[in-house]
Amino acid sequence: MGLLEKADKIKTEEPATSPQAPDWVATPEPAAPVTETEPTPEPVSEKPSRTKGKSKRRERKTKTKKTRAPKVLPDGYELATSGQKLIRRLSDFAVSYGWIVPLVLINAWGSDSDFTYLIIFGLGLSAFNLIFMPKYVSESRTIGNWISRTDYVNSNSKQPNPLFIQLKGVTFPVVLVGIILISVSIQDIGETGGQILAVMGIVLLTPSIIDYLFYRLKRDKLGLWDTLFGGVWLVKTTKTAEAKGWLKRLEQLGDYSADKGWLKETDSKED
Repeated sequence: MGLLEKADKIKTEEPATSPQAPDWVATPEPAAPVTETEPTPEPVSEKPSRTKGKSKRRERKTKTKKTRAPKVLPDGYELATSGQKLIRRLSDFAVSYGWIVPLVLINAWGSDSDFTYLIIFGLGLSAFNLIFMPKYVSESRTIGNWISRTDYVNSNSKQPNPLFIQLKGVTFPVVLVGIILISVSIQDIGETGGQILAVMGIVLLTPSIIDYLFYRLKRDKLGLWDTLFGGVWLVKTTKTAEAKGWLKRLEQLGDYSADKGWLKETDSKED
């Protein structure tokens, strides 16, 4: 009976009260809803496309090439005759390089003479006719121009630079040296020294060959130096009242040539 009594006691007892929660515990507040912000897109740097640049380049106007006007003889001048050209060439050669002829002949004869003074005298004549006279005496005119009554004029109706006279004047010695170098190189053509001499000879002869081809093939009949200096022509001229002294004597030689008919047009081809 003891078990029954214990069960009755348990039923009659009051249930135990649950412990109350302390007052200081704060009830958690509801969290605010989080709004997800979309990330702002970064600015994209616009790079110029290559195709745009090409299109712009293509859109540019093509430059028109300037056509050069052909060089022509200015008005008021008349080309020199073939006889005048021949007299000028012979006169300038006699003054500038005539001293070489006796030098070569005497040397070929086998003489052992000293030619130092003759060479110095000849070089002085060449320098006077090609350098001093065209620049300081007669405005781009040599002794040959005075005797043949000719003058040089460019497309601007002016006398060319004295350098033009000098380049044309040294044609003979340059060609002579070139021929000598090539003839000497033939003996030793298989060696390096002979090949160098051959190349030097060809280099010296090249301007004269081009000058000759220009005269023969170009329509305007201007040589290499005539073309490089902007168009230069050998024209007729008359007596000058300012000529005095030895220049007056040169003009008298021109009168003599004209009286002999040497300054007229001949059947020989122009050079």
